[in-house]
Amino acid sequence: MRNKKTDVKKIELVKQLSTLRDHIDIHRIIGINVDSIRESGTSEAFVGYLQSAAHDGLAMYISKIYEPSGRNDLNSIPGIIESLPARKPSKRQSEALAKFGTKYSNAATPVEVRSFLLATFGLFHGLHSRSILRLKLYRDTIGAHSDRKAKRDALPSHDEFETLHGFALDFYNVVAKVISDVGPARVPRKAGAGLLRILESLGVDHPQFDFSPDK
Repeated sequence: MRNKKTDVKKIELVKQLSTLRDHIDIHRIIGINVDSIRESGTSEAFVGYLQSAAHDGLAMYISKIYEPSGRNDLNSIPGIIESLPARKPSKRQSEALAKFGTKYSNAATPVEVRSFLLATFGLFHGLHSRSILRLKLYRDTIGAHSDRKAKRDALPSHDEFETLHGFALDFYNVVAKVISDVGPARVPRKAGAGLLRILESLGVDHPQFDFSPDK
């Protein structure tokens, strides 16, 4: 079920997901190691700038990934869904779509690919609409414009960043592997690992990559 337009869009989506992965990791790593970074004597101004840039970046990229494809033909999740032709899924595709749907609260039987993906996206978006709206508002008032009333800390929790990234990655994997039969490409976590090495070289003792299991 190859579709050139969909292929181009999903390639652009996974590029966005890779960049978003880096923004989320860098934002988290600095946050959980902030005390150790201060104790090491590392420039707080530089580290603060780095975290602020990641903060802005993740808001921008999540907004782009979830943005409706209205006037513009976007490489977002809605844009990819709109690019798909209306077709009945094969048995293999139906099974994979059903597994994806079940994970995200859609227990319906897939009878048509595009409508099933749209319904699953709609259910997920509805559950997380407040977070997505907050990210869009942040993007619009700080990322794209400068609203004097906007607050830089007005973003959802880190867990919500991970949930939004996770759904988008699962969506990409289904489209690439099951619908297009190409890939999927991996989304590496190189920037976060690189930041840990830099922090160690600056004297930060045993910097953490992720939150402790009990948090």
